[in-house]
Amino acid sequence: MREIKSKLTLGFILLIIIIIFSFTNLLIYAERSFEITDYQAQVKILENGDIQVSEIFEYNFDGDFNGIIRTIGMKGSDGLQYFKASEYFPTDKELNYDQSTTEDMVTYKIYDQSSNERKLFLLEYQLNNVATLYNDTAEFYWKFFDQSNTSPIGHIKIEVELPSAEVSAEELKVFGHGPLAGKVSIREDGKIVYEVDGLSPGEMVEARILFPTRMIPDSSKIINQNKFAEIMKEELGWAKKADLEKSRGMIFNILGILLIPLIILFNIFFAIRLYFKYDKELKPEVEMDYYRELPQDITPAVLSKLMSIQGVGSKDIMATLMDLVRKKFLKIEEIQSGRKKEYKFILIESESSNLKEHEAYLIHWLFSSIGNGASVTLKEIEDYAKSSRTQRSFVHDYNNWAKKVGQEFKKYNYFGESKEGLKAAVKVIFLELGAIFLLLVLGILFRVQWFIFIPLLFIAGFTGFGVITYSALIRKKTQTGVNEYTKWRAFKQFLLHFSNMKDYEIPSIVVWEHYLVYAISLGVADKVISKLKLVLSNQDISLTNSTYLYTMTDSSGRLNSSMFKSFDTVFSSAFASTSTGSSTGSGGGFSSGGGGGGGGGGAGAF
Repeated sequence: MREIKSKLTLGFILLIIIIIFSFTNLLIYAERSFEITDYQAQVKILENGDIQVSEIFEYNFDGDFNGIIRTIGMKGSDGLQYFKASEYFPTDKELNYDQSTTEDMVTYKIYDQSSNERKLFLLEYQLNNVATLYNDTAEFYWKFFDQSNTSPIGHIKIEVELPSAEVSAEELKVFGHGPLAGKVSIREDGKIVYEVDGLSPGEMVEARILFPTRMIPDSSKIINQNKFAEIMKEELGWAKKADLEKSRGMIFNILGILLIPLIILFNIFFAIRLYFKYDKELKPEVEMDYYRELPQDITPAVLSKLMSIQGVGSKDIMATLMDLVRKKFLKIEEIQSGRKKEYKFILIESESSNLKEHEAYLIHWLFSSIGNGASVTLKEIEDYAKSSRTQRSFVHDYNNWAKKVGQEFKKYNYFGESKEGLKAAVKVIFLELGAIFLLLVLGILFRVQWFIFIPLLFIAGFTGFGVITYSALIRKKTQTGVNEYTKWRAFKQFLLHFSNMKDYEIPSIVVWEHYLVYAISLGVADKVISKLKLVLSNQDISLTNSTYLYTMTDSSGRLNSSMFKSFDTVFSSAFASTSTGSSTGSGGGFSSGGGGGGGGGGAGAF
């Protein structure tokens, strides 16, 4: 067992170290960042099939950087003839670089220190033997970015210039591969323009142009085949696929937009259904306005849990203590402490076998933990509750007492134990979230705008959490609970109006001592005592005939507000103290096919 515990402890420590290390790295990374906001390229196809490329990268640096990185794919060419790097803005200067080659990729680390600024970089290079000469067509097929690119790029514009402008648009077939939102067009001057707004990391931008063979007469990259029809068939297939994906994307977008209000409405109606099926209260078997006897022999704390959704509070501790006074387990003494009145509870019966568990626990807590075992004053309770050394113990004991009240409360079967509403809510909401997540995955697989489902997922999660929370809080009374609740409510009405009942025979003071205990938990003790005093005085009976009632009243015969306020203040201040602790080839859109062209690469910074 010790070995298991030590392994668990070690594993926990390692987990904490990993989390701290990762968090530190994130903070360090967050201190510096960059973005490539724009990429402009001028590409000239030469008569020998080589291409000259001029690229301008626009960077925004946040933090300190030593330079930028550009990778260029060599596949489909005979390599680089030259490479040159310059700072284009804010100054014009040539830059040094390091070069490394891995398989078909050349990586350039270009040095230029930057700190919290915007810069433009000009990269110039020539690639040999890129364009291919077939029997019936010439082809330029090249990737400018591919899956190796790790940096998002805000905007891309690539202009391709053919060896001769003396060509009609009918002689050209142009295709673009990459994001479906990309566009390719043929300008009046004969240049082909590719444009993409927002390129994500790993996405491809690829150009494919078919043009007359006469334009590259000096090409040495010659393949003795007729290729035009095959290429057009291939591109037509990819174009159809792109149209299908765009249609899917449109359907997904409409579906995502429509589902947002539908999910909200569905969860609202589902919550309403939960209410009617699991939460709507049963009707009492007998309706009544007044109930003139004690409905049931329960403790005042149990009554409070039945009548109030908030459960037990400080008034119920007071009611429990007064009930123990009535039962002759305790007595109260009013003592003078300076100019203030103080109240002492004295234990007169220590045998607790006839008490409920929460009653016995309350005596032990207040008299043994706080008092001297025989008595306890409100001042002692207040000091114990406020002391930094014991305040947490005070709240802990209070929570234990409330828990024991809850255990006693369950014995009466006032509320059902079924969690069918919660089970139904969890099942439906998780099925709902699963269906949305499946749509999101399908969107990714179909390469459509799957991110439309992110707000939908959030809405479903937010409203679903609300439905699950509501279902977890459902506390539906049983028929017994409804009947007893109705009786106690009618009893409360009786306590408030008994003095107006001419045919009502006032019971003995002993009975009223019992009634008043519940009046405390029902929150009407002050009104009951004022009415009781008036009724008893008409019968020449004084409250002084009862030590219990006399303690609960002041010299004017009203509820002893100072005692009740003192008691409430003690507990309110105690909880306040603990709660403040540490706490098609003629232009148009891109297709999703391609990838067979040469080139590739990406960009970044270091």
